[in-house]
Amino acid sequence: MFESSKDILYVSLSACTVIFTFFLCWGLYYIVMILKRGNEAVKQVTGLISTIKDKVDRLENLIKTLEEKISHTASYLPLLFKGMTELLDFLKKRKQRKTSNKAAKKQ
Repeated sequence: MFESSKDILYVSLSACTVIFTFFLCWGLYYIVMILKRGNEAVKQVTGLISTIKDKVDRLENLIKTLEEKISHTASYLPLLFKGMTELLDFLKKRKQRKTSNKAAKKQ
């Protein structure tokens, strides 16, 4: 089978090449799997970030809406207070008239 030491060298080199190729393929497989998992993790983080961004945008819109409503309501507050004071004055005068009418009827 082996006629010279050169034949043994060729057989050992071919065996080493086969073993090296096997380990190279095995290593490449694991590198590809690591990259795949990294890509999946990046996709999940990207989805999470977009979800958080959407929620922050909604919160910002809510705050703007509340601010607008409060500012519009604040512009009507002086009118409301003036109306309430006039209503209370009217009710006080009415009550005073009723009590004075009752006192006058009793005498």
